[in-house]
Amino acid sequence: MFHEIPIIDISPLSESNTHPKFLKKIGSEIRDACKNIGFFYVINHEISESHLNNLILSIQNFFNLSLDEKMKIYIKNSDIYRGYTPLGKEVTNNQYDWHECVDFGPSFKQDNSQGINSNQLLGPNQWPKKPNNLRKLLESHWEQMIPLGRKITQGISISLGLPKNYFEPFINKSHSYFRISSYPPYKENKKSNIGKGIGPHTDYGFLTILLQDKIGGLEIKNSNDEWFSAPIIPGAFLINVGYMIQRWTNDYYMATIHRVVQPKNKTRYSLPFFFEPNLDAIVEPIEKFCSKDNLPHYDALHFGDYLEKTFRTSYASIIN
Repeated sequence: MFHEIPIIDISPLSESNTHPKFLKKIGSEIRDACKNIGFFYVINHEISESHLNNLILSIQNFFNLSLDEKMKIYIKNSDIYRGYTPLGKEVTNNQYDWHECVDFGPSFKQDNSQGINSNQLLGPNQWPKKPNNLRKLLESHWEQMIPLGRKITQGISISLGLPKNYFEPFINKSHSYFRISSYPPYKENKKSNIGKGIGPHTDYGFLTILLQDKIGGLEIKNSNDEWFSAPIIPGAFLINVGYMIQRWTNDYYMATIHRVVQPKNKTRYSLPFFFEPNLDAIVEPIEKFCSKDNLPHYDALHFGDYLEKTFRTSYASIIN
């Protein structure tokens, strides 16, 4: 069974005069990755290694703070699902996950520019005050991830035989999210309902861009129901497609089941960036992937309404 996760050089997507054959090559590589495994690494993404290293170090320093300090930005203080979630409080498949995290979204100013007033996901982040460089690093990361997400989306479009900028009207005001996560060691306890670091799941959104430290733990499920580990490749981002791409392509690309197994003796840190469509985007199967013999598998979906419902369900055990 195919287990090797492809490594794709996306530098040609940054060049304005790239020869079509190089774009075609990237499209072919992304298509094979999405069809065979649902994950791929990207390199030569133009985000500095020093930024990534400083960010991971600052994330580590945050999670090493006291619980009292971290609880100052408790997610229950936010009505838009942003802030700190303590260990063992998030649920996947009816089991509590063994990780702690902080969730962030677009700033109010960015959201307000979309002219959307009806959705309840607009508002401010809860920023940690310590360590004092973390907010600046996270805001810088956001500013770099949005262009990277758009660039990878262009690669996805090419891989599907669509115009390079096909998805641009749906992502030009992307309502993306990101999360900093810590997975400390956990000793099994038969009396508890604690599962993995994160239990088996597919990502609800469009595209995930994952930054990891040097400690592994992410596992991917193949079509034979076998789990295999995603190795750590320094300086690379690990990419996977989510449920929105599955819906848009009428199951031509499928969101892949994955999980995080917490390490036994060390703490794992990661930062997944969820590159998402606009809040007002309508997601429905693209005509190219439908026919009289393969009718649309999905109805049209309003992304903002779907996202709010998804968050409300995911955080039901924390926010009533």
